[in-house]
Amino acid sequence: MTDRIESYYSSTYIPAAHRIGQASLALALAMSLLVPLYLSFVLGGWPGIAVIWTAFLIVASFVGVIWLVEPVAYFPMLGVAGNYMSFLSGNIGNMRLPVTIACQSAIGAEPGSYRAEVAAILGIGVSVVVNLVFVLALVLAGQAIIAAIPAPLVGALKLYTFPALYAAVFMMFFFNAKRPAWAVIAVALGTTVLVLPISEVFNIVAAGFAGIIVSLVVTRFAKDDTA
Repeated sequence: MTDRIESYYSSTYIPAAHRIGQASLALALAMSLLVPLYLSFVLGGWPGIAVIWTAFLIVASFVGVIWLVEPVAYFPMLGVAGNYMSFLSGNIGNMRLPVTIACQSAIGAEPGSYRAEVAAILGIGVSVVVNLVFVLALVLAGQAIIAAIPAPLVGALKLYTFPALYAAVFMMFFFNAKRPAWAVIAVALGTTVLVLPISEVFNIVAAGFAGIIVSLVVTRFAKDDTA
């Protein structure tokens, strides 16, 4: 049974995931360019290649490294199809990743396994639908809702939502880890990167690649220790 699953996974599932994922991302990219192309060439608002290139370099200097780090960092948890779905829908760190971890933890799936990848796909798909419903509701009635909420509460939500979300994700990992003591390494690594006197861009690079390297080392050490 395992051989059949592995054969189907490698020969059918993975090629189909890449084919559909690449086509979906290409279609989304083309559609996102329709309005700028219409403004530039139909309405005559073309700013010139120099302006576009300058704007691209400004954006890339701040977030360009994330284009390389995030797909590698998220892949072990999201899987092939989950990666395509997440980068197509967005909100990976604050929605798709926590949902994926919650689904995998609920069924006790090991990260990187077939069950974990299926859980990620189902969780991300449901989160996209729920997200669209709530976003549509907030667009239609959001201003009235925000106006009804006391200002201190709105400020608290903006200030503490992200820390609370990432703390919850960390605790999920901690309580489901086979060796919770390894969490000390993650805390020490994150603290070190945070206090380093370097720019935010290099902090992101250091955190992403250092986390991947430490994960590989810890996994290798654990295998050697149990051998």
